[in-house]
Amino acid sequence: MIHLTPRGKLLLTAEYFVLDGVPALAVPTRLGQIFSVAPAPSTAEHDLYWRAYDHAGACWFSRTFNRAEWATAPAAGEDPAVRIPQLLAAAEALRPGCTAAINGLEVTTRLEFDRRWGLGSSSTLVAALARWLDVNPYALLARTFGGSGYDLACAFAPGPLLYERNGTAPVVTDLDWRPEWTGSSYFVYRNQKQNSRAGIRAYRARTIVGSVRDEVGHLTTALLSPTLHPRAAAQIFTDHERLVGETLGLEPVRDELFPDFPGAIKSLGAWGGDFVWALSEQPAEKVGAYFNERGFPVVIPYGELIA
Repeated sequence: MIHLTPRGKLLLTAEYFVLDGVPALAVPTRLGQIFSVAPAPSTAEHDLYWRAYDHAGACWFSRTFNRAEWATAPAAGEDPAVRIPQLLAAAEALRPGCTAAINGLEVTTRLEFDRRWGLGSSSTLVAALARWLDVNPYALLARTFGGSGYDLACAFAPGPLLYERNGTAPVVTDLDWRPEWTGSSYFVYRNQKQNSRAGIRAYRARTIVGSVRDEVGHLTTALLSPTLHPRAAAQIFTDHERLVGETLGLEPVRDELFPDFPGAIKSLGAWGGDFVWALSEQPAEKVGAYFNERGFPVVIPYGELIA
């Protein structure tokens, strides 16, 4: 019996730039994905059963796989019926023989967050599967979904971390970072899920000046200061948004949607979807009402979401 509970994630700084080794501040969420493996019914000894449930307990994916489906390096695709064999094939390539004994088992996954939120339904799966089959999770990610890998670092992290990409051996530093001003910040869901792989392609299509990478790294370092005043943190939000916006030719989310917000707003992850991070000296009730009145009902205080 295997029971794993990888956590979801949020990238607080260095979105996109983390791909090029710029130090990034990342945090695991309290919510994640429950990954369990147990013997399947005796009639399924030659197959692998897979059942996936959403945060409400509804089964959204159910499939029985035969070993032949991952023995022949399947093509990539967004459908889990394709992704799962691809992950198994990649794991087998990384550690030959690791999938030899998984027939006759049943894998059950259950998300603790809404699938639309972009908190890591894919990364928690990769992290759990890598731990189950004893393969390097970053190598498994490189062969399948791609990306920086910060989300895998968050999956089993005890708290905030500094992440520096370095191939399949990133530098991950656990942080004792819990500044008081985060208690005046909130995560707001933008009502649309963003495809991070599309965002990565857009970033790769741009010419990035080295000095901009250095400046983003300096902003991350500044945000980690234990004596940072809330208004200084707000200025870092604004400066970070400006740098990323100018680099990608995109409009910062505050300018686009919330120009009259009494505070600072920072995009998270791939711009255009998922969550934004809002910081304000206004009471929580007023902050929540501001976003609710504009059609954004999901406003989560920092401490309720972050582990």
